[in-house]
Amino acid sequence: MPSITFWNRLEPRPRGKDISESLAARLRDPLWLLARQWQFGEFQGEDAGSPAYVSVTSTSARPSSWGLPGTAGRRLPDGPLESVLTREELDGSDLSLVAELGQTFVALLEHFGASDAAASAFREAFPVAASALGDDPETASFRGVCAGRVVDGVALFRSASASPGALTSGVRLTPDDETAAIRALNQFVASVRNLHGELDGHDPIAWEPERLRYRAEIRGDEAGAPVLSATPDYEGTLDWYAFDLMGGTVGATSPRIATMIPTHASFRGMPNARFWDFEDARVDFGDVRPDRRDLSRLMLVEFMLLHANDWFVIPFEQDVGTLVKIDELVVHDVFGRATTIPRAGSADPPGAGRWSMFATTADGGASAFSDAFFLPSASAGARQAGDIVEEVRFLRDETADMVWAVEHTITNRLGVPRPGHEAALEGHPDLPPPPEDDGSHLRYRIQTTVPRNWVPFVPVQLDTSSGQIALELAGMLGVTGTRTVNPPEPAGRLLKPIAARGRPYRLREEEVPRTGVRIARRPSLCRWSDGATYLWWSRQRSAGTGEGSSGLRFDVVEAE
Repeated sequence: MPSITFWNRLEPRPRGKDISESLAARLRDPLWLLARQWQFGEFQGEDAGSPAYVSVTSTSARPSSWGLPGTAGRRLPDGPLESVLTREELDGSDLSLVAELGQTFVALLEHFGASDAAASAFREAFPVAASALGDDPETASFRGVCAGRVVDGVALFRSASASPGALTSGVRLTPDDETAAIRALNQFVASVRNLHGELDGHDPIAWEPERLRYRAEIRGDEAGAPVLSATPDYEGTLDWYAFDLMGGTVGATSPRIATMIPTHASFRGMPNARFWDFEDARVDFGDVRPDRRDLSRLMLVEFMLLHANDWFVIPFEQDVGTLVKIDELVVHDVFGRATTIPRAGSADPPGAGRWSMFATTADGGASAFSDAFFLPSASAGARQAGDIVEEVRFLRDETADMVWAVEHTITNRLGVPRPGHEAALEGHPDLPPPPEDDGSHLRYRIQTTVPRNWVPFVPVQLDTSSGQIALELAGMLGVTGTRTVNPPEPAGRLLKPIAARGRPYRLREEEVPRTGVRIARRPSLCRWSDGATYLWWSRQRSAGTGEGSSGLRFDVVEAE
């Protein structure tokens, strides 16, 4: 016959909003403590065992090369990935770098015992020019100090690189000084290459100027090895979330079986599991006053008070630079039972029901999770970023029906960043000629002027059948006297990619949304695990500042 089941449930009915008095748990008598333990369910047993140990079976793969999609791979050296995938070469045009390298070489000459005559011979063979076209006042002043006193370190490096192990042409030294100079040159070339590269001014190999982004892959050498695409974040770093698994399988190595003891998940200030334990008085979680809409704080309080003893963590270690796949995770409890834990992102069917906090995205979109996790050898928190040396802001101008690339920050000949609008004001903008005195009070202008640091990109049609549009670098016409001239080329490197030399520089139209795009160049420094120092220049992409207006108008009649 059917049974009738009933139970009694004790629920608190607070009369105030403050729970600190109840959580204080002031002692009354032993019977009161027993009652509180019974209310909290500490006397209620469950048919469940606590985890005793966990066994994890995993396989791993280590990518060893990198390159552009569809090209031969380059060996991945030791060090942070950012210094290889995002690195751009300096062009050696900064006068400060010229002087710094020259002084470094003179110091090496003194270190290897060369005489002062040897340093004078190199100053005569590789002098710093006394003047150069386009120098601003600060650069001209610095050049006046260096001319005749400092060795041109960049020119010396290029000459020594062309004839390694020998004395550069045009320098005459005594036998003793020649031996010391050759040793100094060899160490000088090696140190410059290690810190600055070849000084050839090449753009980053993985940089796509038509899309304003990096595009690279890292992969293994064996057949079927995993292939991961790399997309740096807005700071130019390559953390674990910057990689997507594009293909290949993990399982070339033999499985690794590790056994470990789980521990409770905890954090600083978390209440103790036992009700009568004394807790850290520096954190008063009873004073947490969440709003009804503050879901994150409500979830934290619920986790502390109800579910804290239901979560465990295991100390699984993964080597840096490897892609690891967890084949099986088995929890063994104190009763000897084994429970296999499925993967968090393995919901069936795939789609909206899947969730994973740490997972390498697979080829297929944001909802596709791979069964492996990649831990790159990235600089992460060890990276120190320098000041922005160049910044270009791309924005749409709907009134003029074009896109502008505003050189917000550029560098002078000393490599010192300066605002782009200040450099534009120091130029000589082409102004229209003064109107003739014909008695009229109106003046006609074919177009209005635009600051020189505003570089226009006009839409051009690539394919008439598909209607595909690109943005092409153009120039504004100025009027000087009775003839028209083109303005000077952009001042920075971002708008003068080497890949676009000899042909128009074009951007994909979809790469400049209505919010705009901001591209910046800045140096980065990192001290690696082996004590080596890595210095590189990279480019960062982030959201822009929205639409803008240059004030450009055509066929304007102005009143005097």
